[in-house]
Amino acid sequence: MSHPLYWLGRVYFYPVGNTSAVCLTEELPPEHKADVLLLGCGDPRHVLYTVYADMSTSHEPRKLDITCCDVDAAILARNTLLFTLLADEDAEVRLPSIWNVFYHMMLDENSLSVLIEQCRKLVPLAESLDSWRQGPYAHVVTMCNSDTLSEIGRFWKLWLGTSSFNVTQAERFREDFKNGMKTVRKRVEDSVVTTSMRSAGPLAAVTLFAVSEHFKRFWMTGVTDDGSPATKPANNPNPTFAFSLFGDEFAVHYGTDPISGFHLAEALASSGLESTNKTALVIPKVVRTARQQFSTWCKAVIRRVQNSSASSASLTVRMYAGEALAFCQALRSINASAAHTPIFIAPWRRSTVQLDDTLYSLRAPSPAPTSFNVIETSTLLDHLGLQNLLTATIPLLLDSPSSTLYTEALLPAGHSPVQGILDHMCGDLSTSSLLLGVVPSAYISRFTTRSNTAETTMEAMGESHRSQYYERLTWKHINFGRLSNSSHKAEVSFTAPQLARKLFDIYLRMFSGEDLRKKNAILSLDKPRAQRLIKSSMIIHYSRRSFALLLAHIRTRVRSDWNRVIQDLEALIRQDRTLITGSNFYQETICQLYLAGFGLPRFSLVDVRKFRSQDDLPIFQSWSKVPDVVTIVLVVPRHVIAKVQSDLSGIGTPFFQCEIQLNPMHAAFASISGSFGKLKVSGEGENKMAVVVEDRDGINGTSPMIVSFPVLSSTLIYMSRGTVGLAICPTSGNPALIAKLGLQLSLFNVPLTDKRYVHILTRAPTTGNDTINSEYTLGPPKLDADSQGHPIHAEMDKSNTEVQSLTAHVNIADPTGQASLASGCAVTVEQLSLNKAKLHVDQYEHVISFPLPVDVANAKLRIARKSKYVEVIAPMTLTLNVKGESDITRNFRMAFDCGVPTLWSMHRMDLDRCPSFKLSKSRKAFDWLGLHVGLMFSQRECMSRQQRVTLGSTAPDTFKNLKDSLYTLFITAAGSNGPTQAEFALWDSEEKRCYAMILVTDIRLDLGSHTVVADSWIIPWSNDFQGKLKIARTLSIKTDAHESAAWRHLLPLFIERCRTWKHKPSCEYFVHNSVPLYPGAGSDPKQVSWCSCGVGVGTEMVGERYGSVAAKYATRAAISPLFAVSYMEKVGGTIDDLTEPALTRCVGCGKGGVPLFACSKCKRAKYCSKDCQVKDWKTHKKNCVLT
Repeated sequence: MSHPLYWLGRVYFYPVGNTSAVCLTEELPPEHKADVLLLGCGDPRHVLYTVYADMSTSHEPRKLDITCCDVDAAILARNTLLFTLLADEDAEVRLPSIWNVFYHMMLDENSLSVLIEQCRKLVPLAESLDSWRQGPYAHVVTMCNSDTLSEIGRFWKLWLGTSSFNVTQAERFREDFKNGMKTVRKRVEDSVVTTSMRSAGPLAAVTLFAVSEHFKRFWMTGVTDDGSPATKPANNPNPTFAFSLFGDEFAVHYGTDPISGFHLAEALASSGLESTNKTALVIPKVVRTARQQFSTWCKAVIRRVQNSSASSASLTVRMYAGEALAFCQALRSINASAAHTPIFIAPWRRSTVQLDDTLYSLRAPSPAPTSFNVIETSTLLDHLGLQNLLTATIPLLLDSPSSTLYTEALLPAGHSPVQGILDHMCGDLSTSSLLLGVVPSAYISRFTTRSNTAETTMEAMGESHRSQYYERLTWKHINFGRLSNSSHKAEVSFTAPQLARKLFDIYLRMFSGEDLRKKNAILSLDKPRAQRLIKSSMIIHYSRRSFALLLAHIRTRVRSDWNRVIQDLEALIRQDRTLITGSNFYQETICQLYLAGFGLPRFSLVDVRKFRSQDDLPIFQSWSKVPDVVTIVLVVPRHVIAKVQSDLSGIGTPFFQCEIQLNPMHAAFASISGSFGKLKVSGEGENKMAVVVEDRDGINGTSPMIVSFPVLSSTLIYMSRGTVGLAICPTSGNPALIAKLGLQLSLFNVPLTDKRYVHILTRAPTTGNDTINSEYTLGPPKLDADSQGHPIHAEMDKSNTEVQSLTAHVNIADPTGQASLASGCAVTVEQLSLNKAKLHVDQYEHVISFPLPVDVANAKLRIARKSKYVEVIAPMTLTLNVKGESDITRNFRMAFDCGVPTLWSMHRMDLDRCPSFKLSKSRKAFDWLGLHVGLMFSQRECMSRQQRVTLGSTAPDTFKNLKDSLYTLFITAAGSNGPTQAEFALWDSEEKRCYAMILVTDIRLDLGSHTVVADSWIIPWSNDFQGKLKIARTLSIKTDAHESAAWRHLLPLFIERCRTWKHKPSCEYFVHNSVPLYPGAGSDPKQVSWCSCGVGVGTEMVGERYGSVAAKYATRAAISPLFAVSYMEKVGGTIDDLTEPALTRCVGCGKGGVPLFACSKCKRAKYCSKDCQVKDWKTHKKNCVLT
């Protein structure tokens, strides 16, 4: 395993999700089939919501193939139970009971009966894969292997078994269950639990006390109460909450709240409640809304799964029980080996992944997906580490511009999002993205259409109401708009010394917990912050195996002299004194690099043969052939574990490591595998084998612990007279353990030659005949040494911290181009997009695709006229230091994927699935919309806005100006600050002409992204028909030339993201090979920037409201706020600041503390008198909207 092995002292059960549902297909064009991988899938809320909200351009729904992976089979058993209930004929009638079964910890008699009767049907079907395939639910739920079905069936039997309890057993079951609930209540009785606040998105502030009160009521009663008088008494423990990976002990996570997985804003958007609302009014609203959403989503699933067969099914859900990283490794190996992949299922398990041959083999008639265009990883990042996660998942991500990988992180309170992403990436984001091949999409676009309003609100309320900061990142392949010919193509090159130094820097950051200087620095901080950092530093995600696999992945993408890279890197690691235990892990580092396919010449087998020739060598004497790497198996007696078991379980997640010692040498190994059971050994020498008979009671059983790890044979020979042992990682130490075990925290230590406890094998032991050579399979394949062409070369800066420039080498192969170059014609280069440039040599042209954005305007050219090539050396532009810019058109990106437009940083939506709302006109109502839309602006932009109003013009910042216009559109269309105005004209104040009209017919909730969207219709401006529109009045939004150009690029994206029609073969995008059309036309109304494919489609309502001419020329668009990116710029402040940035002083004279009135047109600039307003008009009119 690449993740260190930790003690399973306390494992929580997560029966329901703690974040609201998202649409998994929101980045995919509607024409594309969706192959989705859910890692750490949790409950099925994402699947349910996706089925409901998914877009389609035809009457037939998109095919959804969703693979769900979770280490806890109890979660999959619950999910499968739900899908089978929805597949039954009477599903719609029983939806209220199904809600109870899935979300209530205490059940009424009728709901319990529904559960038990379903289990009676499911248990026989779980006897074998054949019985499941022949059953009535196989067309909906597919099992990836027999082990998964067996584990899921085991929980169904446990649930069913509770119905046969005698009186004593039933009473004990009920008492233990209620005691578990009581323990959680005691833990939070004096706390304000805000977990579900984020599910209310922009209305989080309204729910503060309500969600906390609902949480406590749920844990008191075990049910969600919507105030209905028909609610039945619930006195029966729900068996689906009682059993989990932890056994039959109550383990439901203390943050569990059924309403967390739903979109609570829908209940409150039109309510008119105050931010300090009455809790009694809010709780029934949000519970009823959660129930209604569940019912609506389930009905969408029912329509798909009923009356369909395996061949015609548009929804397939696949279940796999096991650890996410191991499953990813198994999927990668499908095309290279048999389906029975020698990879351990999960930590503390010795059985290996054996996927169903009928689905996962080259001869499978209808193979299951092994590559995906959507990978959702939930919050596994917090449990497995981002580098482990990316290394495992990126190779499974289909090479397509629309393919998307999602990661979520719950950063501890007090950690900035900026520092959080740098810590997770273990270095500079731009350089890491180049090395890995994926990049957060918002990092390039500098905006996001998803809102973190709830996080900002919770942060502004102070530490007492906030424990974590939720951050969701959308990753896409770099080289947007250009597909690689091969998944292993080298897209970028580095010099060996620079690459080695950069990889060494990543190494130091991955293992920064071993850096004594950082530990001392933490101790110098104030106590609360020091305690937080000490706690987080005790969580270890990476082993040297992680680092080796990361390098193996990078090698598939980066061209360099890899022999030199590894030699230099090995020297840097060997000579390092920064990591206090780095030298102890040196032997493991070398071993893991070797297993990943990296050779090290200085470790020659000549020395091994020389040592083996010694007669008194205590090991390998009976071996005829010694492999380069062997496996050490250590059997740790149960009594050794028993004496510290309570201490281990009391300190969170202590990590284990194995150690080989021969004074003064000390080698530590953290890439270890563990299990509990009996070891059966047979054979001798290199033929010696071992099989583990697992103890299913695990840490609560009586069997010894069996650990194994790979080691270089040379290391073992050098230290063959030493000892081997098991220890606890020093970062996991506490006073009680140190008192029992000593400072070294050694649990067990015996001579390497002690055959009672130590076994040296050529392969790691498993539960059967499957073998794992040297503990792990080799890493990804090497690059083809004969790769053709010149990759983009990356040059590091002087400090070797980040990439400074990218160099494109262009061979001029065209005879005309060669002649022009040789004759001395001028060579120029122009920027086409963020990452594309066009090289000109007289009439010869060549388009260069850089993997990431560059500054072509400041590029240098290296021209070799005789050698017939040109090199373009362009500075990298990506940075976390955001500044205002005038030209932002290149940030709005669209590319073509198999002839279908694909968006970069703007999610798609079905507008008809987004509920509309009307703002309350009550003066006491919380102005949530103004606060929410105002949070588009970063703190930098807020300051700039205020300076613009007080001081006049400031430095160009088109993003800020664009957000100002969007703010005006939303606030005015919703009637937030006065009468509603829904008709807008985009007005170029320099050209003095309108270039487009926007008709807002609804303001809707974009629930999955916690924001709002203007359901709009775009009409190109034309004097020919403008007078024929039935529009009494329009509000003109003034834009300068740069903002006009930005709108020209943005409007096609707003249109594309919500289309339910197909692009025609004659689509202007394809004809002109350009989005937008006529990109340099500025505000010329005659050159429309969007295609005509959607013009007049679905405009019946527009015709009724604005007339037939408007309906003829209108195209539907989904206009969203464009939010600042939280890990790039600071957003928000104190709770008092989270409103539309308003002035407290007169714009004209600067006087404060006096009554002010606002400009009647823009409502933003404020004055103390009419004289001040008149004097300021010359300055203010440039920024004021015009009626």
